[in-house]
Amino acid sequence: MSTTDKPVRRGRRLALWVTGGALVVLGGGYVAGHALAGDKTPRNATVAGIGIGGMSADAAAATLQAELGPRLSRELTVTAGTQTLRTAAADLGLGIDYAATVARSGAGRTWNPADIVTVLTGGGEQRPVVTRDEATLTAAVSGLAAKAESKPTNAGLSVKGTTIVRSEGKPGVAVQQPQTADAIAGAFIDSTTVAAVVAEIEPEISTAEADQVANTVGTAALGSPIAVRTGSSGSFQLTPAMIAAALRFEPDGGTLKADLDADKLTKAAARQIKGLGLKRPKDATITIAGGKPKIVASVDGIGIEPKALASGAASVLDQGAGRSITVEATVQKAKFTTADAKKLGVKEITGAFTTYYPGSAYRVNNIGKAARMINGTFLKPGETFSMNATLGKRTAAAGWMRGGGIANGKIDPNIYGGGISQATTTTFNAIFFAGLEDIYHKPHSLYFDRYPVGREATLDWVSVDMKFRNDSPYGVVLQAWTTGKVGQTGSVTVRVWSTKRYTVKASTAVRSNYRSPGPTQYDPSPGCVSQSAMSGFDVRFNRLFYQGKKLVKTEPFFWRYNTLTPVVCGKKP
Repeated sequence: MSTTDKPVRRGRRLALWVTGGALVVLGGGYVAGHALAGDKTPRNATVAGIGIGGMSADAAAATLQAELGPRLSRELTVTAGTQTLRTAAADLGLGIDYAATVARSGAGRTWNPADIVTVLTGGGEQRPVVTRDEATLTAAVSGLAAKAESKPTNAGLSVKGTTIVRSEGKPGVAVQQPQTADAIAGAFIDSTTVAAVVAEIEPEISTAEADQVANTVGTAALGSPIAVRTGSSGSFQLTPAMIAAALRFEPDGGTLKADLDADKLTKAAARQIKGLGLKRPKDATITIAGGKPKIVASVDGIGIEPKALASGAASVLDQGAGRSITVEATVQKAKFTTADAKKLGVKEITGAFTTYYPGSAYRVNNIGKAARMINGTFLKPGETFSMNATLGKRTAAAGWMRGGGIANGKIDPNIYGGGISQATTTTFNAIFFAGLEDIYHKPHSLYFDRYPVGREATLDWVSVDMKFRNDSPYGVVLQAWTTGKVGQTGSVTVRVWSTKRYTVKASTAVRSNYRSPGPTQYDPSPGCVSQSAMSGFDVRFNRLFYQGKKLVKTEPFFWRYNTLTPVVCGKKP
């Protein structure tokens, strides 16, 4: 061995001795830390600002429970936008593991290096160990999210008059539920309010994008008329006002696309299209002729196809002045054809009724006029009949005479259309026995024995209508006529033609709760109208629907008739 090797060997030995010594010192400290840990917490240990240094594990846990326990039950407010959840941490499934918290602070012997360091340094601040019932916490956050979340609102364009109006886009709100649950679990110890973690969702169509469309396509669309050529049938113009009536802007791939509603455009241009002199199609209908239903056949016509007109006009909306399109006039089929009418099964009488009336001039005129207007009324399945809509407002100019009626609980002899309740009552009874749906009817406030008790209907242009709906799958046609003349008893009959579904009967009307009129009143005034006493009473009965011999439906009816105080014209004797 050379002499130069000796110093190197001595250096290696010295390094080994130093390293070994250090390890001995550290090992001694590690063992000392393990020995010092014992059952007490480090001298400087705190949890959420609560001092527990030098305490036994049990004492520290008890101290923490006394200090932190109330924070589990105190009111906790969780906010998300405008929504608020008022609850308590415990109700959200949150809790505190006090023993684990104390152990984390450094209490108890352990060989864990991190715990040994804590003991040797005297401890410090620790956070409580929070427990979570995930199902309960998740359900609560989900419920808050359901109330707080909102979908983004796209910016939009609408048309008022000939002006394009823009509505602003608004972002939506989404609650980040896992992050919100973590925020609540991490904050309830120190705070009584927690803000949910939310994210804004931008709308697909921004306000800026809507403005761009309005300033380009929208301005051009309403900037000038569109000339429409129809070949040999002539031409007409779609004015900006007509275009505006049909213009709409629909979402399309992150922007707004201008389009035209075909029906609205055709309606707006109806006068111009009519001016072309084209033969319009006519729908089939069913009326009464020769005492029975008759189908009036549909007729095809020549016209402008609404979709073709709208499509052609939409193709030039973004162009400037001088726009024109060509739309050929084509054969237009009737919307309701003869074949459609034949399928509706208007073939037999399903209900009929007749009532009689004194032959005064106003009754003969008014009831006869009402019957003529009711006669031939055709209702498709689902359509509703209105007596007021059928007869119109009763005026002298419309051919109605003044006659007797009830106004403010008294007999009034000067009501235009007086007596038409006779036609209304007769129609109501016809549809009653036809089994059609009674939407609304109102019996007279006073009982007149020329009508079936309770089963009658009055009419007033302002406040009282009689309505029924064709709730059958078949067509319905009303047939009505009168007999008699002035000075003779007259009658009015109404029939319902359709396909029979039920045999309808009325149960016996039961009267009750009779009431006597007040004492006679004497009226010496020149305008006095005398009236007889009338008793009041209640009445109940049922409409019974049979199919064969089986009762399949019962519909109850009730009415309360008022009394009528007698009036004698003249001074009281």
